Amino acid sequence: MSRTPRAVVEDFFDRMADDDQRETVGELFATDATITLPGATFSGPDAANAMLEWLAPRYDWAAKSYGTWIEAGDYCISQGTLYGEDIDGERFEDVRYVDVYRVEDGLIERLDIYNDLAADGVVTPETAGTAAEGER
Repeated sequence: MSRTPRAVVEDFFDRMADDDQRETVGELFATDATITLPGATFSGPDAANAMLEWLAPRYDWAAKSYGTWIEAGDYCISQGTLYGEDIDGERFEDVRYVDVYRVEDGLIERLDIYNDLAADGVVTPETAGTAAEGER
């Protein structure tokens, strides 16, 4: 029996929060996964690693304060706030986010990330929207 979508998403969050496990998040994604976030889209077997690479220069670190969880069939939605430290060492908090996951057969097929990092000045709109060619 495969895990619930929320269990897969919580595993993803745990790995993202752990420097020693962050590079293993790709194991949680299907080979044809699509990840979209403000300014970029990544697809295919390397989508998770490409996302991590793209995020690295945008802020020093970020974590989540969970608010609402919604599960419906293959979907899991997590809503809450982000906090952390921007690339210049300035702390930020109370930045809204909503993540929408579609999980099939225990793997993340699609992840749509929405947040106010640019609106709240944590990243500039230019930085938030900078993606490597072919990733939009």
